[in-house]
Amino acid sequence: MKKLLIVLLVFGVLFTPIFAQGTKEEKKVDKLVIYSAAAEDEAEALTKKFNSLHPEITVSIIRAGSGELVNRIYSEQPRPAGDILLMIAKENMELSYEYLAPYKSANHDKIDASVRDNADVPRYYGSSMPLQAIMINTNLLKPADRPVAWKDLTNPKYKGEIILANPALSGSAYAQLYMLSHLYGMSYMGELAKNAVFTASSTAGPESVARGEYAITVTGESNIGKYIGEGAPVTYVYPSEGTGARFDATGIIANGPNPEAAKIFMDFITSIDAYEIIRTTRNRRVVTTELPGPANLPALGEIKLFPYDDLEAAALKEQLVTEFSNLM
Repeated sequence: MKKLLIVLLVFGVLFTPIFAQGTKEEKKVDKLVIYSAAAEDEAEALTKKFNSLHPEITVSIIRAGSGELVNRIYSEQPRPAGDILLMIAKENMELSYEYLAPYKSANHDKIDASVRDNADVPRYYGSSMPLQAIMINTNLLKPADRPVAWKDLTNPKYKGEIILANPALSGSAYAQLYMLSHLYGMSYMGELAKNAVFTASSTAGPESVARGEYAITVTGESNIGKYIGEGAPVTYVYPSEGTGARFDATGIIANGPNPEAAKIFMDFITSIDAYEIIRTTRNRRVVTTELPGPANLPALGEIKLFPYDDLEAAALKEQLVTEFSNLM
């Protein structure tokens, strides 16, 4: 009996590495499924670069809106079919937080805590940032006459010179309402409403300022960069109080079918190569300070930011919109 036991033990020592090797080979890192809210051309450009670095991994992309993709993850529990949530609005990343896997990217230390999950081992990292800024018509306002802070917009001298989108009808305008009421309260918003003309469309404000119909609007910074590039007489002001650090993010879906490939992709999507693709494909601002800003706009390191609580913004939307509508 002792001889048999010794033989079995020796057999196990000799052949365990072979079995272990076989087990390892069964877990091939050759597939990746991405649930993407990025634009089609962005997702394709990112995939092309990723595959140039990792040709052994076949990438499948399923594209939809942020909310739809989060609902898909809910419905697929406990075994989701996707591995990565790509460029999803931060509030939706928070809503799906328990279904994201913790992973510290190889580029973790290069990404500021304000633009990633603040856990020790994050569940998501920021990708791009739709920052809000003040747009000025340079023919109508000389440098000395321009606002330099959000608070300046309530100055009576700007009455009738400001055009804003209605926050009840525009998502970016609601972001402005949440941000500014958080800074200065609803009494400030009432003073701002007295100075401004309101429009239903978020694009009408920058269009009107570019044409010289109004001197000031508040808009997503990409609109300002666009009109500067077209030669319109406009410039940007990033207010001295700062602007809300809104961002979309990317993370690993917990219990997805290809966790090792997902980790490799997270190291890629937080790299300079990936951020450069996001920056140039759609002229987006990316979360790293290592790259310049979008065309015609300053680098991120030159802009003061403050936290933007997406979940609180979503929870307060109906209340804030109603209060502000009563002030308009």
